[in-house]
Amino acid sequence: MPSNNELTNTTGTENGPALRPGGIDRADALKLGAAAAIGTAVAMATAPRPAAAAPPLRARARVPVAVTPLPGVLDLYINEGYTKMVDDSLVYQRGFGDRPTLLRDGQPSLRITPKVFTRDGRIIDSRSYPLDAELPPNGTPGPAGPDPANPGQFFIRRNYWASFFPERTMIVETGSKVRLRVFNRLSGSHQLTVSHGAHRQDIGTGPIPPGGEAMLEFDAPYAGTYIYSDPTNAPVQRALGLFGSIIVIDPEDAWRVAPNQMAFERQWLWVTHAIDTKWANIEAAGGTVDPLKDPAVPRYFLLNDRSGYEALGHCPDNTTNRLAHEESLISGYPRQVDVRDFGEDLTLGTIRGGQAVRMVNAGIANHQIHFHGNHLWTVRRNNVEWPREFGYVDEEGHVVLQQWEDVVELEPMDRKDCIIPMKRPPDATDQVWYARTESWKYPMHCHAEMSQTAAGGLYPGGLVAHWELKSPVTGG
Repeated sequence: MPSNNELTNTTGTENGPALRPGGIDRADALKLGAAAAIGTAVAMATAPRPAAAAPPLRARARVPVAVTPLPGVLDLYINEGYTKMVDDSLVYQRGFGDRPTLLRDGQPSLRITPKVFTRDGRIIDSRSYPLDAELPPNGTPGPAGPDPANPGQFFIRRNYWASFFPERTMIVETGSKVRLRVFNRLSGSHQLTVSHGAHRQDIGTGPIPPGGEAMLEFDAPYAGTYIYSDPTNAPVQRALGLFGSIIVIDPEDAWRVAPNQMAFERQWLWVTHAIDTKWANIEAAGGTVDPLKDPAVPRYFLLNDRSGYEALGHCPDNTTNRLAHEESLISGYPRQVDVRDFGEDLTLGTIRGGQAVRMVNAGIANHQIHFHGNHLWTVRRNNVEWPREFGYVDEEGHVVLQQWEDVVELEPMDRKDCIIPMKRPPDATDQVWYARTESWKYPMHCHAEMSQTAAGGLYPGGLVAHWELKSPVTGG
């Protein structure tokens, strides 16, 4: 895979106000000012409290606020700032943003909006893909019509609905070329690396000095799910927020995770992340975390950068709720299905497949993603297809075989592709199934129980979600 790595130093002056009009309200501004003024706190204190960070001891790098865009090149800025957690604490974080922002910006750019790299060389801002596909209302694809042979179930449209993707996502069409220009706005050396796994060589910019920039260019890899991150002092910079996902899709077969692999009605991308506030405080104060001396003890656990009631779409902000439903909360109408057939159907224009779930662990904690209701069928790990038969145990002790699972193990930097069947749950009796008049909602949580909490005890304030089997009754 060809790459072009160039390092170029740039200098300049950051201009503009630290807080943009309408960026944060008065309460948040007071919190932000307090977080910037308090000395380095001892994290993980016995009593939960908002995380605070000391003012930086080192001057931040200075690069031009505005640069001349290059055709077909995505500019990424390694920024820093404070992010509000589910308990309203402000925690120091870093990230690959799509615009330059200052440390005390009320809305720091630490995550890019989803981008699509097309075969014809364009970069398009889009939360959904395929670009010309119909958007599912509130994230849920509508059915094609009732299935007469299976009361209470439906025919599902084939190759029809778009999928929504969260922030930090690059959607790359096979046959395209990815061109990135990365600006390091921080005081230390940083880089961007694309992790392939499966014994394929990673590619990256190499170290970028403070105030410097680097170009990274590569051809779209094999269809699958990838992580981009900063491997500096791993896993510290990734834990601080320097990560994102790359989804490679064949535009001519956009409703499969890879050629000849599972078909789906629509897909979801689930990215887990864990935040250690002690690590954040050390780095914010200009120090360097030693993971051996200060082992990670995360206080916040996120799914697609949301926790608790925000991840569940039950918070006071309707925009957050809508995004959670579109991007994270799996849903669909029931259909007669066996996902092991990869969703094939003899009826023209319909499909019997379920919903694809790409699970990515960009964090520092092991997770065991557990679904109530229906099991999932796992088909790939780190872009390697698992066999249907004659499985084996790999060198890490994992069973490599397509299988039903109600707990999906997800180690740091792991990526697994699963499909959840939108079918009648096996424990639903006839009396219950045929009498239902509303949608059924089933929880998802992690069997690493501490991950359901926030700030050391707020439950359920962490890595939680749900999936929904829609009602056969209109409006149910």
